[in-house]
Amino acid sequence: MPASATAARWVSGVLLLLVVAGAVAAGGPVFVAVVAAAAALGAWEFAGLAGRLDAAPPPWLLLPLTVWLAIRYAVPGNPPALDIGLGAAVVAGLTGLVVSATSWRSWMAAVAGSVYVGFTLGFYVALISWRPADHWFGVEAVAVPVAAVVLCDTAAYLAGSALGRHRFFPHISPRKSVEGAAAGLVAAVVAAAVLGRVFLGIAPWLGALEGLLVGVVAQAGDLAESALKRQAGAKDSGSLIPGHGGLLDRLDSLVLVAPAVYCFYRLISLA
Repeated sequence: MPASATAARWVSGVLLLLVVAGAVAAGGPVFVAVVAAAAALGAWEFAGLAGRLDAAPPPWLLLPLTVWLAIRYAVPGNPPALDIGLGAAVVAGLTGLVVSATSWRSWMAAVAGSVYVGFTLGFYVALISWRPADHWFGVEAVAVPVAAVVLCDTAAYLAGSALGRHRFFPHISPRKSVEGAAAGLVAAVVAAAVLGRVFLGIAPWLGALEGLLVGVVAQAGDLAESALKRQAGAKDSGSLIPGHGGLLDRLDSLVLVAPAVYCFYRLISLA
């Protein structure tokens, strides 16, 4: 990679990290707004990839449903507005399918895309909204897994670039290496073990278990998006972020982590 491209990658990566850190620290409506905006942009890029597969989702269904699912935990109700969003997707979506002569394939792509991007990212809103009986875990419950993902990605990239010899799922992502994946997994385990103890007060072994979960799921999310791009014949999901591609290329490691960590925290009774 040319020096200018490498510099652009690092600069844009740092700026993006600052935006994420600022949103997490701010919490509340600011965080929800950033999640909603990220979900909308990610859904737009997903639509471009799906279009290459002859399954272009209608924006009038994909974008509102994605944003609604992303912010559902900020809306009063139990279950948190999930029934309204999916109910509207079925009724309004299929009615619109008839009126606009949209294909069933496009409708399915819209629902799948909204679940892939919006439903998953919405769990970050759930995490930051938690208020257990005797502690406030909101910001910390998001900061720990996000930090673990960032360090996992960074370690995997650096170790893979310097030491990568053995290919890791080469049919999906030829540049991924076993060495990079192992380094990313170790970084996630160490980060969550330390940060979980400091910010959440959980035992180091539980933090390490969370890090193991994050490390596996984050890399699975990365590979899942790579598989989508490969099937669509695209190198990147977009060109929004210099040196990185599209926003979905940066969200890929985060989308599956949110529901996984949410379930993990529920299982260890933090909520």
